[in-house]
Amino acid sequence: MYLFFDTETTGLPRSWKAPVTDLNNWPRMVQIAWIFCDDKGARIESGDFIIKPENYKIPVAASKVHGISTEKAINEGEDLETILNKFNEFVVEADFIVAHNISFDEKILGAEFLRKGVRSNFNKKRKLCTMQASTDYCRLPGPYGFKWPKLSELHIKLFGKDFEGAHDAFADIDATEKCFWEMRKIGLI
Repeated sequence: MYLFFDTETTGLPRSWKAPVTDLNNWPRMVQIAWIFCDDKGARIESGDFIIKPENYKIPVAASKVHGISTEKAINEGEDLETILNKFNEFVVEADFIVAHNISFDEKILGAEFLRKGVRSNFNKKRKLCTMQASTDYCRLPGPYGFKWPKLSELHIKLFGKDFEGAHDAFADIDATEKCFWEMRKIGLI
């Protein structure tokens, strides 16, 4: 069983090297989306939730990226703890957890688990990162060799076109899931 997930946040961490326990360093989760699949890629269930902010605002710069303002999140958002517990139901069943740039998303999620005191076996699960797994395949020049591909760059390389709705957590995870199965089909994963 595969659990694909993505988050949208209030921004970026002050330090990428900070531990997940440094809660002041890690931004807040604004949206989470996931797709739960069997081993052949058949979708079993999915989720897509905006999180109702508790004592924080979504910076305008972040809203410009993902389109979720503080006002929208207050009006349309759901309780963080409820959503974390719902996500955990799929974590328990998953053999693999997959994301594009999983090292970022897992820290965002881990910080939210800690903030709410929600226990999870997320850290014990096997993880796959489509970004890291596709670096040599995409062969995009960077300052020190090949750079990590953005999700849109990987999608273009695999399918010859970009996907719509980038920076919406569900659109991103839908694209990640499609990229993963194509990468698996051609032997990259």
